[in-house]
Amino acid sequence: MLPLEAIELDAFRRQHERDTYWCGLLLGGCGNQLTTKLYTDRVCHFAHNPGAEGHSHLCGRSSRGVASADHLYVKSAAVAWRRARGEGADFDFARPGGAPIGSVVDIRFQHAALRVHLDGEVVPEWDKEGHEPVLGVSVPVDQDTLIRRWYVHRIRLDSEGTTRRVRIGTEAFARPTEWFGLDECEMTERGLSTPAVEKIVQARNAPRPLLWSPGKARKVPEPEARAQALLRRLVYARRIGSASLAKQVREEIEGLTGVEGELQEQLEAAVRHARVWLVEQNEERRRLFDNLKRAVAEQRTGRVRRLLIRVNATAAEDRTEAESAVFERAIKYFGSLDDLTRDAVEAEAATEKEAKKAAARVRSALPRLRGYDAYTFDLCPQVEEFLQSAALAGELLKPGEARRVEVWKKRAALGPQEQLRVARRYWIQRSCPRCKAEQGKNCVLVEGPNSGKARKDGHNERLQLIVDERKAAQRMAQQQKKARQEVEAPAEPMQPAPEEREVGSARPLQERRPKVYREGRAQEARKKAAPRLHHQVGRGDWYRGTCPRCHAGPGKACANDDRVGPGKTRQIPHDKRLRLFLEGRKAMSQPLQPRRERWGEQGSGSPE
Repeated sequence: MLPLEAIELDAFRRQHERDTYWCGLLLGGCGNQLTTKLYTDRVCHFAHNPGAEGHSHLCGRSSRGVASADHLYVKSAAVAWRRARGEGADFDFARPGGAPIGSVVDIRFQHAALRVHLDGEVVPEWDKEGHEPVLGVSVPVDQDTLIRRWYVHRIRLDSEGTTRRVRIGTEAFARPTEWFGLDECEMTERGLSTPAVEKIVQARNAPRPLLWSPGKARKVPEPEARAQALLRRLVYARRIGSASLAKQVREEIEGLTGVEGELQEQLEAAVRHARVWLVEQNEERRRLFDNLKRAVAEQRTGRVRRLLIRVNATAAEDRTEAESAVFERAIKYFGSLDDLTRDAVEAEAATEKEAKKAAARVRSALPRLRGYDAYTFDLCPQVEEFLQSAALAGELLKPGEARRVEVWKKRAALGPQEQLRVARRYWIQRSCPRCKAEQGKNCVLVEGPNSGKARKDGHNERLQLIVDERKAAQRMAQQQKKARQEVEAPAEPMQPAPEEREVGSARPLQERRPKVYREGRAQEARKKAAPRLHHQVGRGDWYRGTCPRCHAGPGKACANDDRVGPGKTRQIPHDKRLRLFLEGRKAMSQPLQPRRERWGEQGSGSPE
């Protein structure tokens, strides 16, 4: 985000002097290049570069406020949030139903997904499994949804300097919305969780006190409403991975009566799925305790520690006698370890945790490095951190990720290369010898998974052609300058021989330069001193008449037939067109000569 004050913009320009700015496509922009505008009497801002004829550029981006980039700030904050926990996520700026880009941000984790609604363009889907909506502050939610779901999450972005900070809020029925930073939130098996969620869940699960109300009978819900509630409870049990709750709900559904038709079919299907899911959970639980028992027998301390953590997280309730015996044996074994062994196990666990974090950093850095097929000095800090993280991650990297790491290792071993700096309007007129990009086409990546996609800058091989031409032109100019200096330098006087002195030659000691040479030098000096033609004609009169060279009509720019600049039209008219205007203006400025009568030509005297 561009600073608004002039003094801050000066520092911003120095910090990013080698960067270029483009109208972002993900902001609804046109993708053309931008420049920074510095003002002391109003706000500084980005502006589009003018067109070839100096006309203002038309861009279709309608929203230019700070909130128009909130979807990008959400993605950036979510990446940093998951990276701090050693995990990754996938992002998509979805456009369901043709919604504007930025209305919805989809964030997919390993076992869950969030759909962030920043405005009300897309209606939230509450009953979609594995898909949790997060609402912006302007998106409405009805009370029935709050009661049925217990709570909903909201998101807001607060401006802090030149950036935006993400805050997550939890809204519940008859409770004020509580706001938290992303570092206070977690992704759990039931979805996004905040400190307020834990309070709400505990309050809901706590047994209510019995109230006696004389004269009023308890209202029994209708079978259809009871069935819908049981279906929602079964979905929630599977979401949080609670086998005991799923088993209880399944038994209640099997004992429910008074339901017919399509709803009865849904209940039967839910019971069948619940049975399959419970069988899978029981098998997974059996393997967990078998692995824990084997790890204790083999005295694999590190594995015992990891399996105990999993048991506490997934099988803390309803243990059988055999499971309890295995768990107690593992606790006793781990508690009998001496301090030295326990410290070694903790160090190993810390190393594994760091390796997981390093692997997450590698996975987050790979998408950024896909846009480069060369190792430049600008990438040195990123590549060094990337390779260090890859060394810590070790075998946790997937085969494809390991191959990309090897590619960057080879590039780093060869050392960074300097990225040549040549304006795009010059190198775009050449074809690229490396990626075979034709004249007028951008260079494309030739290595990596993004091969064929547009490159940020031109390849050095393409830019080197321009650099070599400039160096050759500079050498030629220096040689011509040296030759002129040798010609213009006064020759040393020639001393005549002794015998010539005696004779006394009338020839001058210094050869005089020819008259034609002196006149040519004077004419060249006058040309350099005279102002250019387009400086002698006002800009408003450049295109008044028709050009005698390219025949461009009045008001039309001259054709670029001599390839002066990159455009199809010249930025300055042809000299013939300007000279024609100057001659006409000169003729208009001369006074008319009076016509002589015949008698005046014949002599004095009166006319006949």
